[in-house]
Formats: sequence, structure tokens, C-alpha cells
Amino acid sequence: MKKELEKDDAKKTTKKKAAAKKKASSKKKVAAKKTAAKKASSKKTTAKKTTAKKSVVKKAASKKKVASKKKVAAKKTEFSISPRERYEMIATMAYYRAEKRNFAPGYDQQDWYECEQIVDAMINKS
Repeated sequence: MKKELEKDDAKKTTKKKAAAKKKASSKKKVAAKKTAAKKASSKKTTAKKTTAKKSVVKKAASKKKVASKKKVAAKKTEFSISPRERYEMIATMAYYRAEKRNFAPGYDQQDWYECEQIVDAMINKS
């Protein structure tokens, strides 16, 4: 009987070992599948990341174009001077020119015309 029990125990242990080997091999297969899946998913995510980076670059470029268009539009509409403001600018400039000459007589019209040209050039330049 002892021999039969020993044989049964030996069979059981061999069965247990075989089952343990199967589990280990199946675990290795599962682990291999998981790592393969991770590698594949990491490749997909890196591909997604690169496409995401490209789209970000395109958005930044489009923002620059929009900003430059806005600047151009702002430059054109910066000045809108009324005739009254123009007159006051000319009068002030002519006054300071006459003051430099200590208000010497005979140059008032010349100062006025020169100041008109300067002020008009400044208005048209902008």
C-alpha cells in the first residue's frame, strides 16, 4: 500500500508540476501578448503625438498671420484728424517758429505755408 500511495503521490506531484508549467507558460504568453500590445499602443500614441504636434504648429502659424493682418488694419485707421485739429496743429507750429525768430515781422505767411506742408506730410504719411 505504501508503494501505491507513493506512486499516487508521485503522479500527483508530476501532475502539479505539469500544471504549474502550463500556468507559467500561459502566464509568459499572456505577458508576451501584453508587452506586444503595449508596444503597439505606444507606437500608436507616438504616432498620435507627432500628428498632434504638427497640428499645433499649424495653429501657431495661423495665429501669426491673423495678428499681422490686424496690425496692418490698425495702421491704416490710426489717424483721423478733423480740419479743426489740423488748423490748430499748423497754428501751434507757426507760433513756435515765430517765437524762435523773436516774432520778427514779415515771416508770418511763410511760416504758415511751411507748417501747412509739414503737417499735411505728417497726416498723409500715416
